Amino acid sequence: MNHEEQYFQAFMAKSAAYITGLGISGLRELEDDEEGLYLEDVTAFIQLSGVIQGGVILTVDHGLAGALAHKFMLEDITEEEAAQYGVEVVAEIANVISGNALTDRDEHDIFLGAPLVIVTKKAELRSKFSNFFVKRFQTDSGNFYCIYIPSQNKSELARILAI
Repeated sequence: MNHEEQYFQAFMAKSAAYITGLGISGLRELEDDEEGLYLEDVTAFIQLSGVIQGGVILTVDHGLAGALAHKFMLEDITEEEAAQYGVEVVAEIANVISGNALTDRDEHDIFLGAPLVIVTKKAELRSKFSNFFVKRFQTDSGNFYCIYIPSQNKSELARILAI
């Protein structure tokens, strides 16, 4: 298994563990969808550099983003506040998960960028140069996807999102 596959496997495992650790129930893997790759409502992208070049994406639907905000916050919040904080919570969770995915590595040879947050509906990911690694999950609160995008050149990451 190469560095990209190793990191993605760790990212997927840490994502599932973190989300269930917050108390989100009913986690199950979904089958791959052959009809294209679309982002959910709230997406966090973190660029990776070092022995791998590319980025990881955690994309969640609106219902799950709100549920995560409820679980993540230390005090009770309203549904309106959960919708507002959901975007920031998804970015923070993606950042934590990305870092946690590095903890099992013996070498410190992968570096993380700051999270970039995208709020959109049905943005399609496409690339002529890369094969994405994708794992789709469903919970009782909504769906989330883990995606790794390898990049052969740095400008490619800017062209991958087609809204």
